[in-house]
Amino acid sequence: MMTGGVALLLVSAAVGYWVLERASTQKKDLKTIGQIVGTVIIVVSFAGVLCKTYYLTKWGKGGYYGPARIGCPLGADCPQGPNCPYKSKSSSGK
Repeated sequence: MMTGGVALLLVSAAVGYWVLERASTQKKDLKTIGQIVGTVIIVVSFAGVLCKTYYLTKWGKGGYYGPARIGCPLGADCPQGPNCPYKSKSSSGK
């Protein structure tokens, strides 16, 4: 599932290219609007691919960096102490 997002973004980039191609056969205003929409779709798709790839390489599977990875949101004041389900692996070795 972790590559599903990237595949969907690449498909949307192909759709953006298709919109650009179709816009080239239109006239004046419709051509301009189609070129803008197609370009925006392509740029956003590739930006999404870059972001997804960055987060996958930086934070691992799924690119998720939530409470389970950063530690307990209550910090040292957690009433569950060492049994807190949000304790990060790096802080449990203290």
